[in-house]
Amino acid sequence: MLLSDSSKKLFEKKLLLLIHHHADVDAVASAIALQTVFKNAVICAPDRISSHGQKIAEFNEVEIIMESPKYWEGTVIVLDSPNPEHCSPVPKAQSMIVIDHHSKVDGWPPETEIIHQPNKTSTAEIIIQIINELDLNISKKCANVLLAAIYTDTGQFRHANNETFTSASILCDRGAEPQDVISLLDSERPLIQKVTFLKAAQNMKWIQHGKWIIATGTVGSFESGSARHMIVLGADVAIVGSAKKNGEIRLSTRASNRIVSMGFNLTEILEKICEINQGSSGGHPGAAGYNGKGDSEAMIEIAKQESITKITLLS
Repeated sequence: MLLSDSSKKLFEKKLLLLIHHHADVDAVASAIALQTVFKNAVICAPDRISSHGQKIAEFNEVEIIMESPKYWEGTVIVLDSPNPEHCSPVPKAQSMIVIDHHSKVDGWPPETEIIHQPNKTSTAEIIIQIINELDLNISKKCANVLLAAIYTDTGQFRHANNETFTSASILCDRGAEPQDVISLLDSERPLIQKVTFLKAAQNMKWIQHGKWIIATGTVGSFESGSARHMIVLGADVAIVGSAKKNGEIRLSTRASNRIVSMGFNLTEILEKICEINQGSSGGHPGAAGYNGKGDSEAMIEIAKQESITKITLLS
């Protein structure tokens, strides 16, 4: 059981569903799913939503506020965020619950109720269990958005495990339509996104270390998609960075299933970046991100060198 009697009572209060910066489908869909069972819950995305996350929100006609309140008279439920930096500013509240599946969760106040399931491949899988423990109904809409979250967060099931498929099967039994979900997420990309991916591939730099290929690049946006496409093109490790006008930088990294199965872990690489340059990082062995300030190209180089060191140790 994930929920104690006291934690169940926190869901009875007025709910603010807080999702992380540049929110992906897992974060957005988990919030939408909870809103289907808690009709008065409010979804808040304090700093942008990814293109796929936006697509899910628009298709389901969900209203999302883009500015966090300073105080919330009820329970704030933080979704898919391993630390406060990922979803700042975090409102002060009567109570707070953090629901996350990343390998490391820290930085939250001591009184925070933390539901941490690192064995899950998505936050959506935890939401399924929570809804069931609260004896609430998973509607067809709820099932579809949660299946979309699992589909995207596992890299179209490439990083799935046995529990992932069990969760997907539960959602299909509740009315989820896999083909509808895939069609929505794989529909025509905006022109600017396609151009960015092509430029990332054109300007990509790569090195070979033994039998492994590490690719790097810089883009103005769509970092995660650009990194993912480098893996599709043949890289084993992809590191893509961007620099914003306010001095903030973002790194998005991806790794192939083959190198992850050898023990390579991107979260360890980006934790080294945090030690050197502060900021915050989070993710999984095969997909992780970093947010901070400084020189994006310098951070890309450090991540590349750390990757080489890790690969050498694994060889």
